[in-house]
Amino acid sequence: MNLRLAVLLGLVGLARPVLSIVGAYDSGPLAKPVGPLVLTALVSLVWIAAVVIVKPAKPVLTTVAAGVAYGIAAILLNWALQPFLDSAETIPLPGYFGILIFNAVQGAVLGVIAWLVLRVTKRQVAPLR
Repeated sequence: MNLRLAVLLGLVGLARPVLSIVGAYDSGPLAKPVGPLVLTALVSLVWIAAVVIVKPAKPVLTTVAAGVAYGIAAILLNWALQPFLDSAETIPLPGYFGILIFNAVQGAVLGVIAWLVLRVTKRQVAPLR
């Protein structure tokens, strides 16, 4: 597993909540529901592309760790903003586990996709016999 890559990908995932905080999803081309969905898709593509480019030894475990890293970062961001923003509501205890589990599962799915891409591309560039 590539822990540095996982943490970096987790932090890349923060683009979505940060854009929400600054109001990018309130109007315009990124207005809800389009904006959050587009950003989720872009972050997912970045995660897959990064794993395909870096080729960590354990791509699925790396993206699972990235999902957990994102969940932790999102929770910490929420805690940091609670004194300043009314929209940063307190998360109930089961919510913390839900955030971590959901993002770990999402990371696993993206990791499997990246692993499949790596596997397919490895076959295509295999030396001729």
